[in-house]
Amino acid sequence: MTRRQQAYFAFRGSSAGIFLLSATVLPRGAPAVIGCVVAGLGGLLTCLGVNAGGPGERAGAHAQSQRYEEVRAPQGDWPPFDPATDIEGEVVR
Repeated sequence: MTRRQQAYFAFRGSSAGIFLLSATVLPRGAPAVIGCVVAGLGGLLTCLGVNAGGPGERAGAHAQSQRYEEVRAPQGDWPPFDPATDIEGEVVR
């Protein structure tokens, strides 16, 4: 297990532990609410960077961009030929 994975699991585990403690041990009221909010934010923040830019996301983005290039309108000069060579809808040289 890499140090990055160890840090991730430690942070997620501590967030889960804080949540369980605040939900079961702490007295009701502000301390429990603050504990739950802090644990929830900690769990949320660990999720943000986990998949961003990962191989799965890049593979999905590549497939999506290929499909987008197939269906989008042509880019650049339009029409793609000199309008002077267009005679009644036919391009002549």
